[in-house]
Amino acid sequence: MTELAIVGAGPAGLMAAWQAAKAGHEVCIYEKANAVGGMSASFSIAGQRVDFGSHRLHPSTPPHLLESIKSLLGEDLQIRERNGRIRLYNQWVAFPLRTTDLIKHLPLKFSIGSAFDIVKRPFLMSGGETFEDEVRSRLGKTVSDEFYTPYAEKLWGIHPSKIDAELARRRVSASSPLAIVRRLIKSSSSTGRAFLYPKNGYGQIVEALADAVVDAGGKIELNHPIEHIHLKDDFCDLKSPNGSHSAELVWTTAPLNVLPNIVHPSPDKEIFEAAASLRVRGMLLVYLVLEQPNFTEYDAHYFPGLQTRIARLSEPKNYRDGNDPKDQTVLCAELPCWTSDSLWSASPKELGDIVCADLQSLGLPEVNLAATEVRRLPSVYPVFETSTRQERDLLLRWGNSLNRLSSFGRQGLIVPDNIHHTLAMGWDAAHSLAGDGDFSEESWSSALNRFESHVVED
Repeated sequence: MTELAIVGAGPAGLMAAWQAAKAGHEVCIYEKANAVGGMSASFSIAGQRVDFGSHRLHPSTPPHLLESIKSLLGEDLQIRERNGRIRLYNQWVAFPLRTTDLIKHLPLKFSIGSAFDIVKRPFLMSGGETFEDEVRSRLGKTVSDEFYTPYAEKLWGIHPSKIDAELARRRVSASSPLAIVRRLIKSSSSTGRAFLYPKNGYGQIVEALADAVVDAGGKIELNHPIEHIHLKDDFCDLKSPNGSHSAELVWTTAPLNVLPNIVHPSPDKEIFEAAASLRVRGMLLVYLVLEQPNFTEYDAHYFPGLQTRIARLSEPKNYRDGNDPKDQTVLCAELPCWTSDSLWSASPKELGDIVCADLQSLGLPEVNLAATEVRRLPSVYPVFETSTRQERDLLLRWGNSLNRLSSFGRQGLIVPDNIHHTLAMGWDAAHSLAGDGDFSEESWSSALNRFESHVVED
């Protein structure tokens, strides 16, 4: 048995704690917020459970992880059919994309351009140094320029010609135009459009995990930020405003770029410089409370174009069969931005007006607005800039070299991963820890290599 301190009660930290506690280890999670889950949590607005944006549990979740979640949620984990749509060429197209809708709604020039790209592709050089190069080489100029280029610029705040190709490899799963066609055929069936979602909001997953941690003998300390981690030869000292703690091992899901500021002995100057060079894009979540039963029948609307501030609009009610009010609904509009933007400091009223104006410009139904609430998330999308590739790699190598400390999770490894990916990180960390407390560096290194193959599911 070993004493294990975990920094952060998001999905990765909770899964790691649950598995380690079940194996008999002494586990304590330290979370700076007043609730578990991080961006995977849910909360209430106007009597409805809402999430921090649009989230789903994908059927591609590895079977052992999916069975674990099912064992905790039971019948509350519902199988749902996706019913979204995307705005392309000033037309609404079903999303996930369906072949019939593409034929019906998209201009002939798009089809011709895509067909030409398929013919040309064998003669083009594969890959590239930038996001733009990578997507064009795989999917062709038409799909890249009409969809991925503007959407990437909207999400990450810089042109795709300045974004590292690694981000494309992690965010764009299709390998060719023909692969898109095959996916279209698959997504035309109900099984190809299925997803999993809890009855009481996405946060029910992390809430169930937190209960499982406690049931297994672990502890969770909320409102407990860790400000210093002193790594010694035989153990670790952790300090917070609430006191000092000790552990044999520390696992942290805190943002890797802030870790140099809290770890002692302090790293070299170049590590601090590398951490300071990395940028993370923020997100404004604007929640519109509507005095009407539903806004539309769709669960989510996607807006890849730069004509609107909104990247995605979701209606939580349509994600589940739950106990939601019959005469009221809530919309969540996602607005990526930098924390230095004037938009970041705009009032809820101003942000609500922006969202409503965008919806009106797209010909969407008028809203009977009752209230607006805003959540500001300063650290959502890590920006893989080509100019800081070496700094990112340096920081990751440093994080993986620390004695008695392992860093993982979305922010701990600087990745854009889904929840099933972060759950896998926590699971693999716990299963790299033997019963006698010996942490297998070989097993963990193998897991880190697997994590590099993660590709985000939209």
